[in-house]
Amino acid sequence: MHSLSKLLAISLISLASSSSIPIFANEVIVTSIDYEYQYFDQEIYSNSINNNPKSAVTNSPKHTVEVRNELDNKWMITVNGQPTFRVEDLPQAAIAVAKLATIMNSPDFDPNQLQPIVVNDQYIGKYKELSLFAISKSDVLNPSLNLTQWINNLRVAAGTEPLTLVEAQKQMHKLAATDEQIDGLASWYGPYFQGRQTASGENFEQQDFTAAHPSLPFDTYLKVTNQHNGKSVVVRINDRGPYFGDRNLDLSHAAAIALNSDEAGVVPIIATILVESQNN
Repeated sequence: MHSLSKLLAISLISLASSSSIPIFANEVIVTSIDYEYQYFDQEIYSNSINNNPKSAVTNSPKHTVEVRNELDNKWMITVNGQPTFRVEDLPQAAIAVAKLATIMNSPDFDPNQLQPIVVNDQYIGKYKELSLFAISKSDVLNPSLNLTQWINNLRVAAGTEPLTLVEAQKQMHKLAATDEQIDGLASWYGPYFQGRQTASGENFEQQDFTAAHPSLPFDTYLKVTNQHNGKSVVVRINDRGPYFGDRNLDLSHAAAIALNSDEAGVVPIIATILVESQNN
């Protein structure tokens, strides 16, 4: 049986009542999970564990993985009591808990292998080559920010350093820096243009990390750094502009917030052109 089938039997009646229980991945094996939401009596479950020594948890796991039902009927996966990411339903929650508990309590677990990746508009948190969760681009306003937050939640809960926003963006889009840079001024645009068609044909989403440039090819990625404070963000060119004064870039509102330039309006920037990494 695959190691990810080694699950501790989950008391679904506890989950349904909005409580949470730890799921440990040690020696407990469940041959099947009933995804039809058949709830098990807690007393029967406890007795079955007591009567089956092979089903007893033999060692305390280093990382305790739990699932909690939230008010909006989503399911929050927690690690060592810290919220990490959400899933849509109980079957997905059971699978996510099983994966995490098995992975994070294995002797060779390396939290630095918790990484973000983008595949066909799916923003995926993965461990090595195993997918842990996915965010559809169409479901959220800023999928790269959501993915960064969720993967960092896991990394911190596992005891390693979080990725910076730029590190996460470069990883998920498999980007590397070039020697080409743009020095100049960046402004931002937002509410008035929300939902309008950009020059690339996309609808403008002010909460995504995008930018307008007079001539760079669409889908060019830039690492933009605010020279006033050193804050950086990666943006994708999907529009034309700005058409005012000597400005070089027009950032989305979300990008301006990341640079802490939303109040100043216009700031001096250095933008580094990024390309697909040759190491992928």
